[in-house]
Amino acid sequence: MNSTEITVATWNTGWAPSAGRRGPLVRARLADTTADILVVTEGRRGLLPDGGYVVDAGDDWGYGQQRDRRKVLLRSRWPLSDVDRLTTGGGAGRVVTALTAAPGGPVRILAVCIPWDRAHVSTGRRDATAWSEHLDCLDQLEVLAARFDPAVPTVVAGDFNQRVPRGRQPVRVAERLAEVMGRWTIHTAGDVEHGPLIDHVASDLTCTGLRTWPGYAADLKLSDHSGVMCRLVSAAAMS
Repeated sequence: MNSTEITVATWNTGWAPSAGRRGPLVRARLADTTADILVVTEGRRGLLPDGGYVVDAGDDWGYGQQRDRRKVLLRSRWPLSDVDRLTTGGGAGRVVTALTAAPGGPVRILAVCIPWDRAHVSTGRRDATAWSEHLDCLDQLEVLAARFDPAVPTVVAGDFNQRVPRGRQPVRVAERLAEVMGRWTIHTAGDVEHGPLIDHVASDLTCTGLRTWPGYAADLKLSDHSGVMCRLVSAAAMS
């Protein structure tokens, strides 16, 4: 493929409403990223910047269909094609993948909101155990990624619901994430400003710049997550 240079941002917006005091501030912060690819988790379409091309992961992740809430929204500056969603298991309503027509050639985007440790344990279906939905989703992501064309760069972005390197999560859970993500570099791992992060960007490209922002503005809480943006380039773009 030709040289590739894209910016990718992701943020869990904590179901911020489109109106009121909080919504416009969240929307402005997303717009200020000017990212080519934007993955918003626990969000609403009304928070996304104007224009672009948008797909989502569906409206049902086991808590009943949601009218305007989406676990995952993927917005691209360029047209999207080859869209696929997970509709069963831990990834249902939480995973969407598509090709974006970047100027340097297509890039595969895998947008995720991997379940938190208590998903469907005491809420929702109430048929899960701690981390079971999370691990099931990771298994699904492994199968999905195995079908990706290795000649096309891949970017994974969204809410991983794990700190990298491991924080308090069980060792087996951290190790499983490392196995599934082993084909990519998690650019947002480690000691970063406003970290440690659980919203991450990973890829088989090279990260040449990273910027984070906090989940608050002055005295107002916008989200319980920090957001992050990465500038990604291929080896050809750097040569």
